[in-house]
Amino acid sequence: MHHARIALTVALAFGAVAEAQTIRVSGRGSEIPEEYIVEPGDTLWELCETYYQDPWQWPTLWALNPHITNPHWIYPGDVLRMRLGADSPSVKLDPVKYTVGADNAAHVSLNDGFIAEEPVERLGELSYSPLAHEYLAEENLVYLTFDKLDEVRVGQKFSVYEVLNDVNHPLDNSYVGQKIRVLGVVEVVGVDESVARARVTQSYREILRGLPLTHHIEHYVLVNPKQNLIDLEGNIVDAMRPEKEIGQFFQVFIDKGAKDGVQVGNRFFVMRRGDGFLELTLERDQALPWEQIGEALVVETQDRNSTAIITRAALEIRRGDRVVMQRHY
Repeated sequence: MHHARIALTVALAFGAVAEAQTIRVSGRGSEIPEEYIVEPGDTLWELCETYYQDPWQWPTLWALNPHITNPHWIYPGDVLRMRLGADSPSVKLDPVKYTVGADNAAHVSLNDGFIAEEPVERLGELSYSPLAHEYLAEENLVYLTFDKLDEVRVGQKFSVYEVLNDVNHPLDNSYVGQKIRVLGVVEVVGVDESVARARVTQSYREILRGLPLTHHIEHYVLVNPKQNLIDLEGNIVDAMRPEKEIGQFFQVFIDKGAKDGVQVGNRFFVMRRGDGFLELTLERDQALPWEQIGEALVVETQDRNSTAIITRAALEIRRGDRVVMQRHY
């Protein structure tokens, strides 16, 4: 199968087994799960060929999964909805062990990036490669340069990253930190007089020469929901991706962190008030009640901000939306 680059995204595994049910699919039909967790090498084309016996169904499958922004790239851990419409032949489903609820257990793939409150420690640079192409990927040989090359050892791993932009709070424009995107991991295989030879062991996006290196960052973490110990309110200040409208499984950043009492596994409700269509005056807007439009699971904390995954979204979520952590939830 076509090799898909690994992206860091969320997949949730639920302990309770749902009842088998009937859905409709195009093509001759076969037993399929209602939702499918993408594995390495999967493509929409091949999944449609496997489950629907018709690879040309891929645009329909893509349309059912708006969180997939590019149909050519799906990533391990992505959750695909396999329900294809009411006018196709019925198919009995196997019991499903998946839900977007995070009450029991959640396996979260982390971390496409984070907000650094202090500058990331730059240890070196991915400077060169003997390969004759611009973009570098997994298994490619690269040459690393360091200020302290004598401290580098064979087998040592480093994360490749880039600084995207400064993040300012959407409500008061105060400085929050620098948004960092992690691009991959390199492992040292030899140390010469002027450079360290390394191989790219993980590639989440295209890697270019000249990118900085920092300490190895663990990207995959098992996160179990944890009962909230305090009441706390904050706001979504940014998202990893640039889209203005944020959906389910997107990675977001909240303006409360460990020093505010936030712990990994805590959950925030995403709240909004106002009219979804009309533009109201501030006075009328503030007279309307707050409504819960989503939920976010905290997967990493800094001192004053947290990284979270949107596990449920009834509406598109935006920067500036209010978040509420309720004690004992």
